[in-house]
Amino acid sequence: MNCSECRDLYRIYQSRNAQYIEARSAAFFQVSAQIAMRTWGKLQRALTDLREHQAECPWAITAEYISQNRRPPSA
Repeated sequence: MNCSECRDLYRIYQSRNAQYIEARSAAFFQVSAQIAMRTWGKLQRALTDLREHQAECPWAITAEYISQNRRPPSA
């Protein structure tokens, strides 16, 4: 990805995913559903932010077309 915002949002998503995986494997996950839901919520929020940005990002749109072997729409 050439878009710095895409990269930043993807890094945030990866970080939240790692935190969620760590929380799931920790002993407190089984004790506190509230903590588990908070980490799940942060993970989902990061994924939503990334997807919303990529829906508008010209770099992400072009990459999607290239991965499907189609021509991107001309601007």
